[in-house]
Amino acid sequence: GLIRGYKLVKILTPATIRHRIGALRRCLDWHVIVGNLPLNPLKLLPERYATYNDTERAAVEDAPPADNSRNRRLEPGEEERIRLVLANDPDYLKSLGVERGIDPAIQAPMTLLFDLALETAMRMRETFTLSWDQVDIEKRTIFLDKTKNGDSRQVPLSSVALATLCEERRNSGGIMAGNRRNDGGKLAAIFPLFWNGDTSEAGLRKASSRLSGRWRTIARLAKCEDLHFHDIRHESTSRIFERTKLSDLQIAKITGHRDPRMLMRYANLRASDLADQLW
Repeated sequence: GLIRGYKLVKILTPATIRHRIGALRRCLDWHVIVGNLPLNPLKLLPERYATYNDTERAAVEDAPPADNSRNRRLEPGEEERIRLVLANDPDYLKSLGVERGIDPAIQAPMTLLFDLALETAMRMRETFTLSWDQVDIEKRTIFLDKTKNGDSRQVPLSSVALATLCEERRNSGGIMAGNRRNDGGKLAAIFPLFWNGDTSEAGLRKASSRLSGRWRTIARLAKCEDLHFHDIRHESTSRIFERTKLSDLQIAKITGHRDPRMLMRYANLRASDLADQLW
Protein backbone atom coordinates (compact mmCIF):
# COMPACT_ATOMS: atom_id res chain seq x y z
CA GLY A 1 0.00 0.00 0.00
CA LEU A 2 0.99 3.65 0.35
CA ILE A 3 2.18 5.46 3.45
CA ARG A 4 2.18 9.22 2.93
CA GLY A 5 3.15 8.92 -0.69
CA TYR A 6 5.78 6.22 -0.28
CA LYS A 7 5.13 2.95 -2.03
CA LEU A 8 5.92 -0.33 -0.31
CA VAL A 9 8.14 -2.74 -2.19
CA LYS A 10 5.41 -5.37 -2.05
CA ILE A 11 1.72 -4.59 -2.48
CA LEU A 12 -0.15 -6.41 0.29
CA THR A 13 -3.73 -7.54 0.11
CA PRO A 14 -6.21 -6.29 2.73
CA ALA A 15 -6.37 -9.74 4.34
CA THR A 16 -2.58 -9.91 4.67
CA ILE A 17 -2.49 -6.40 6.15
CA ARG A 18 -5.10 -7.36 8.73
CA HIS A 19 -3.25 -10.55 9.65
CA ARG A 20 0.07 -8.75 10.13
CA ILE A 21 -1.46 -5.90 12.08
CA GLY A 22 -3.29 -8.46 14.22
CA ALA A 23 -0.03 -10.22 15.09
CA LEU A 24 1.64 -6.93 15.96
CA ARG A 25 -1.39 -5.84 17.97
CA ARG A 26 -1.14 -8.96 20.14
CA CYS A 27 2.53 -8.21 20.79
CA LEU A 28 1.70 -4.67 21.87
CA ASP A 29 -1.09 -6.01 24.08
CA TRP A 30 1.59 -7.80 26.08
CA HIS A 31 3.53 -4.56 26.52
CA VAL A 32 0.37 -2.88 27.78
CA ILE A 33 -0.18 -5.72 30.28
CA VAL A 34 3.36 -5.48 31.69
CA GLY A 35 3.19 -1.69 31.84
CA ASN A 36 5.58 -0.75 29.03
CA LEU A 37 2.82 1.05 27.13
CA PRO A 38 -0.20 3.03 28.39
CA LEU A 39 -2.37 1.74 25.55
CA ASN A 40 -2.20 -0.20 22.32
CA PRO A 41 -2.10 2.36 19.47
CA LEU A 42 -3.12 -0.22 16.89
CA LYS A 43 -6.51 -0.49 18.55
CA LEU A 44 -7.10 3.11 17.49
CA LEU A 45 -6.93 2.26 13.80
CA PRO A 46 -10.09 3.30 11.94
CA GLU A 47 -12.44 0.82 10.32
CA ARG A 48 -11.37 -0.42 6.90
CA TYR A 49 -7.79 0.63 7.60
CA ALA A 50 -6.53 -2.25 5.46
CA THR A 51 -8.61 -1.31 2.42
CA TYR A 52 -7.11 0.83 -0.34
CA ASN A 53 -8.93 4.11 -0.95
CA ASP A 54 -9.44 5.52 -4.43
CA THR A 55 -6.32 7.69 -4.28
CA GLU A 56 -4.12 4.80 -3.21
CA ARG A 57 -5.59 2.45 -5.79
CA ALA A 58 -4.95 4.99 -8.53
CA ALA A 59 -1.31 5.32 -7.45
CA VAL A 60 -0.62 1.62 -7.03
CA GLU A 61 -0.09 -0.63 -9.98
CA ASP A 62 -1.92 -3.94 -9.75
CA ALA A 63 -3.55 -2.97 -6.46
CA PRO A 64 -5.41 -5.91 -4.94
CA PRO A 65 -9.20 -5.87 -4.78
CA ALA A 66 -10.87 -4.25 -1.79
CA ASP A 67 -11.94 -7.62 -0.44
CA ASN A 68 -10.01 -10.67 -1.57
CA SER A 69 -11.43 -13.07 1.00
CA ARG A 70 -11.61 -16.54 -0.50
CA ASN A 71 -15.09 -17.89 -1.04
CA ARG A 72 -14.05 -21.23 -2.51
CA ARG A 73 -16.39 -24.07 -1.61
CA LEU A 74 -16.53 -27.66 -2.67
CA GLU A 75 -18.30 -27.94 -6.00
CA PRO A 76 -20.56 -30.86 -6.92
CA GLY A 77 -18.53 -34.04 -7.29
CA GLU A 78 -15.36 -32.67 -5.69
CA GLU A 79 -15.78 -34.32 -2.29
CA GLU A 80 -16.47 -37.63 -3.99
CA ARG A 81 -13.35 -37.35 -6.14
CA ILE A 82 -11.24 -36.38 -3.13
CA ARG A 83 -12.40 -39.52 -1.35
CA LEU A 84 -11.59 -41.63 -4.40
CA VAL A 85 -8.06 -40.22 -4.36
CA LEU A 86 -7.74 -40.80 -0.61
CA ALA A 87 -8.82 -44.39 -1.16
CA ASN A 88 -6.41 -44.82 -4.10
CA ASP A 89 -9.39 -46.14 -6.07
CA PRO A 90 -7.86 -48.14 -8.96
CA ASP A 91 -10.65 -47.37 -11.43
CA TYR A 92 -10.44 -43.64 -10.76
CA LEU A 93 -6.65 -43.62 -11.01
CA LYS A 94 -6.91 -45.54 -14.27
CA SER A 95 -9.33 -42.93 -15.61
CA LEU A 96 -6.66 -40.30 -14.88
CA GLY A 97 -4.05 -42.29 -16.74
CA VAL A 98 -1.79 -42.60 -13.69
CA GLU A 99 -0.32 -45.76 -12.25
CA ARG A 100 0.18 -44.59 -8.70
CA GLY A 101 -1.92 -42.51 -6.37
CA ILE A 102 -0.92 -41.09 -3.01
CA ASP A 103 1.45 -42.79 -0.58
CA PRO A 104 -0.53 -45.65 1.04
CA ALA A 105 0.98 -44.72 4.41
CA ILE A 106 -0.87 -41.38 4.46
CA GLN A 107 -4.24 -42.64 3.22
CA ALA A 108 -5.81 -43.27 6.64
CA PRO A 109 -4.41 -40.21 8.48
CA MET A 110 -5.12 -37.87 5.58
CA THR A 111 -8.69 -39.19 5.36
CA LEU A 112 -9.11 -38.57 9.09
CA LEU A 113 -7.65 -35.08 8.73
CA PHE A 114 -10.04 -34.31 5.88
CA ASP A 115 -13.05 -35.69 7.78
CA LEU A 116 -12.28 -33.66 10.91
CA ALA A 117 -11.68 -30.47 8.93
CA LEU A 118 -14.96 -30.93 7.09
CA GLU A 119 -16.94 -31.71 10.25
CA THR A 120 -15.41 -29.31 12.78
CA ALA A 121 -14.19 -26.25 10.79
CA MET A 122 -10.86 -26.49 12.62
CA ARG A 123 -7.76 -25.02 11.03
CA MET A 124 -5.09 -27.31 9.61
CA ARG A 125 -2.63 -26.65 12.44
CA GLU A 126 -5.30 -27.09 15.08
CA THR A 127 -6.10 -30.47 13.57
CA PHE A 128 -2.73 -32.06 12.88
CA THR A 129 -1.40 -31.12 16.33
CA LEU A 130 -4.23 -32.89 18.15
CA SER A 131 -3.43 -35.39 20.87
CA TRP A 132 -5.86 -37.84 22.40
CA ASP A 133 -6.10 -35.99 25.69
CA GLN A 134 -7.84 -33.15 23.84
CA VAL A 135 -10.65 -35.46 22.78
CA ASP A 136 -13.55 -36.14 25.14
CA ILE A 137 -15.63 -38.91 23.58
CA GLU A 138 -18.25 -38.84 26.33
CA LYS A 139 -18.86 -35.09 26.04
CA ARG A 140 -18.40 -35.12 22.24
CA THR A 141 -15.88 -32.28 22.28
CA ILE A 142 -12.33 -31.40 21.32
CA PHE A 143 -10.52 -28.92 23.53
CA LEU A 144 -8.14 -26.52 21.79
CA ASP A 145 -5.87 -24.98 24.39
CA LYS A 146 -4.19 -22.42 22.15
CA THR A 147 -5.47 -21.40 18.75
CA LYS A 148 -4.34 -19.00 16.04
CA ASN A 149 -6.15 -16.18 17.85
CA GLY A 150 -4.48 -17.05 21.14
CA ASP A 151 -7.75 -18.20 22.73
CA SER A 152 -8.83 -21.64 23.87
CA ARG A 153 -12.12 -23.11 22.74
CA GLN A 154 -14.27 -26.23 22.87
CA VAL A 155 -15.19 -27.71 19.51
CA PRO A 156 -18.35 -29.86 19.53
CA LEU A 157 -18.25 -33.06 17.52
CA SER A 158 -20.92 -33.98 15.04
CA SER A 159 -22.09 -37.58 14.93
CA VAL A 160 -19.90 -38.11 11.85
CA ALA A 161 -16.78 -36.67 13.53
CA LEU A 162 -17.47 -38.68 16.69
CA ALA A 163 -17.83 -41.93 14.74
CA THR A 164 -14.65 -41.17 12.80
CA LEU A 165 -12.62 -40.62 15.97
CA CYS A 166 -14.06 -43.72 17.63
CA GLU A 167 -13.08 -45.74 14.57
CA GLU A 168 -9.57 -44.30 14.73
CA ARG A 169 -9.37 -45.26 18.39
CA ARG A 170 -10.32 -48.84 17.55
CA ASN A 171 -7.84 -48.97 14.68
CA SER A 172 -5.06 -47.71 16.92
CA GLY A 173 -5.54 -50.64 19.27
CA GLY A 174 -7.75 -48.89 21.81
CA ILE A 175 -5.08 -46.34 22.71
CA MET A 176 -6.83 -43.37 24.23
CA ALA A 177 -6.23 -40.63 26.76
CA GLY A 178 -4.28 -41.92 29.73
CA ASN A 179 -2.99 -45.04 27.98
CA ARG A 180 0.13 -43.90 26.19
CA ARG A 181 2.48 -40.96 26.53
CA ASN A 182 5.46 -39.87 24.52
CA ASP A 183 8.89 -39.19 26.00
CA GLY A 184 7.87 -35.67 26.93
CA GLY A 185 4.96 -36.91 29.02
CA LYS A 186 2.33 -35.74 26.53
CA LEU A 187 -0.45 -38.07 25.56
CA ALA A 188 -0.16 -39.71 22.16
CA ALA A 189 -0.61 -37.55 19.07
CA ILE A 190 -3.41 -38.42 16.70
CA PHE A 191 -1.32 -37.54 13.63
CA PRO A 192 2.26 -38.60 14.46
CA LEU A 193 2.98 -39.12 10.76
CA PHE A 194 2.31 -35.45 10.03
CA TRP A 195 3.83 -33.82 13.12
CA ASN A 196 6.73 -34.84 15.34
CA GLY A 197 5.61 -32.77 18.32
CA ASP A 198 7.93 -29.82 17.66
CA THR A 199 5.96 -26.84 19.03
CA SER A 200 8.39 -24.19 17.80
CA GLU A 201 7.09 -21.87 15.11
CA ALA A 202 9.67 -23.23 12.68
CA GLY A 203 8.63 -26.80 13.44
CA LEU A 204 4.95 -26.02 13.00
CA ARG A 205 5.57 -24.15 9.75
CA LYS A 206 7.59 -27.07 8.41
CA ALA A 207 4.82 -29.51 9.22
CA SER A 208 2.19 -27.21 7.70
CA SER A 209 4.23 -26.78 4.53
CA ARG A 210 4.75 -30.51 4.12
CA LEU A 211 1.09 -31.24 4.72
CA SER A 212 0.00 -28.49 2.31
CA GLY A 213 2.17 -30.07 -0.36
CA ARG A 214 0.50 -33.42 0.17
CA TRP A 215 -2.90 -31.77 -0.03
CA ARG A 216 -2.00 -30.07 -3.33
CA THR A 217 -1.25 -33.49 -4.79
CA ILE A 218 -4.62 -34.79 -3.62
CA ALA A 219 -6.47 -31.76 -4.97
CA ARG A 220 -4.69 -32.08 -8.31
CA LEU A 221 -5.56 -35.76 -8.65
CA ALA A 222 -9.14 -35.00 -7.64
CA LYS A 223 -9.30 -32.30 -10.32
CA CYS A 224 -10.19 -29.65 -7.74
CA GLU A 225 -8.74 -26.52 -9.26
CA ASP A 226 -7.36 -23.97 -6.80
CA LEU A 227 -8.70 -25.80 -3.74
CA HIS A 228 -6.60 -25.01 -0.67
CA PHE A 229 -6.89 -27.05 2.50
CA HIS A 230 -8.06 -23.91 4.32
CA ASP A 231 -11.03 -23.81 1.93
CA ILE A 232 -12.31 -26.93 3.71
CA ARG A 233 -12.71 -24.77 6.83
CA HIS A 234 -14.80 -22.35 4.78
CA GLU A 235 -16.86 -25.25 3.44
CA SER A 236 -17.39 -26.63 6.94
CA THR A 237 -18.45 -23.26 8.35
CA SER A 238 -20.86 -22.81 5.45
CA ARG A 239 -22.40 -26.20 6.14
CA ILE A 240 -22.92 -25.34 9.81
CA PHE A 241 -24.84 -22.24 8.74
CA GLU A 242 -26.87 -24.22 6.21
CA ARG A 243 -27.65 -27.28 8.31
CA THR A 244 -28.24 -25.86 11.80
CA LYS A 245 -30.24 -23.15 13.48
CA LEU A 246 -27.32 -22.02 15.65
CA SER A 247 -26.86 -18.29 16.06
CA ASP A 248 -23.90 -16.46 14.55
CA LEU A 249 -22.39 -16.13 18.03
CA GLN A 250 -22.72 -19.85 18.71
CA ILE A 251 -21.11 -20.71 15.37
CA ALA A 252 -18.30 -18.23 16.05
CA LYS A 253 -17.58 -20.08 19.30
CA ILE A 254 -17.25 -23.31 17.31
CA THR A 255 -15.10 -21.93 14.50
CA GLY A 256 -13.01 -19.52 16.57
CA HIS A 257 -13.80 -16.40 14.53
CA ARG A 258 -13.17 -13.53 16.96
CA ASP A 259 -14.18 -10.76 14.58
CA PRO A 260 -17.91 -10.92 13.72
CA ARG A 261 -17.09 -9.35 10.37
CA MET A 262 -15.36 -12.58 9.39
CA LEU A 263 -18.74 -14.32 9.59
CA MET A 264 -20.69 -11.64 7.73
CA ARG A 265 -20.16 -13.28 4.35
CA TYR A 266 -21.90 -16.40 5.63
CA ALA A 267 -25.04 -14.39 6.35
CA ASN A 268 -25.99 -14.82 2.69
CA LEU A 269 -26.47 -18.51 3.40
CA ARG A 270 -29.10 -17.65 6.00
CA ALA A 271 -30.85 -15.35 3.52
CA SER A 272 -30.89 -18.04 0.85
CA ASP A 273 -32.28 -20.56 3.30
CA LEU A 274 -35.08 -18.18 4.31
CA ALA A 275 -35.88 -17.45 0.67
CA ASP A 276 -36.34 -21.15 -0.02
CA GLN A 277 -39.01 -21.28 2.68
CA LEU A 278 -41.10 -18.45 1.22
CA TRP A 279 -44.11 -19.04 -0.99
